[in-house]
Amino acid sequence: MALVSRWRSILQTRRHTTLLVAIVTLFALRPVIGDAPGATVVFNIAIMVLLILALYTVQVDELVGERETLLAQRKRRSRAAWVLGGFALGERLLAVMAPSMALYRIASITWLLFFAFITWTELRAVLKQKEITSETISMSISVYLLLGLTWGLLYIMIFQYHPQAFNFASGAVSSADVLHDERRAFPVFIYFSLTTLSTVGYGDITPVSLQARYAAVAEGITGQFYLAILVARLVGMQMSRAPTPSASKPAAERRIDIPER
Repeated sequence: MALVSRWRSILQTRRHTTLLVAIVTLFALRPVIGDAPGATVVFNIAIMVLLILALYTVQVDELVGERETLLAQRKRRSRAAWVLGGFALGERLLAVMAPSMALYRIASITWLLFFAFITWTELRAVLKQKEITSETISMSISVYLLLGLTWGLLYIMIFQYHPQAFNFASGAVSSADVLHDERRAFPVFIYFSLTTLSTVGYGDITPVSLQARYAAVAEGITGQFYLAILVARLVGMQMSRAPTPSASKPAAERRIDIPER
């Protein structure tokens, strides 16, 4: 019992770092395991663990506003997160037992709504931070990666309803395989999303339809604005904590003006 309480305390204080590790693990897991036997099961376990950790981190920061308002906001957000997470978890269980193309399309919408909500909640938490800690840094990186994950799910949804929305370079990947196999679609569009978010843009995957093009442009702009605002916010927090020149000098070295009589 003491061990469980200790791990719960660690998870509570390091929840954003744990979430970041889960996101990075999900991104790295699919390329590593490839099409090995049991890859689908391992991937589903990883994404469900990420779902649970994301739900755990959904809360309103302390000491920001009145207590009654905080509790009301926490209740509403927790309820919305658990409803979206419940649908996403149920879809994942059904996908394991009876996979189908219709369920695959429902999954893209369900997971897109869930991670969009988690991203928005974490972004609000980042902007409300009052000091720079290791958890603040982890939260900031998590938001950036969650933006890439959310847009990747948006690209998957666009591609499912408009298979000609993206053009794949010759020999890179088959559009038919991506359309009918979510195991191939996820790493492909997450890769495209991250390269778009970071404005790298290798050109091996290009948006063709109007919806895909505007989604890609919106992601690139969002990534740049997020980094600019984040850096400005972190610098502002650091400067607000820095001592003033007069306060940093010893008392003996401070100048004291005595009024003339």
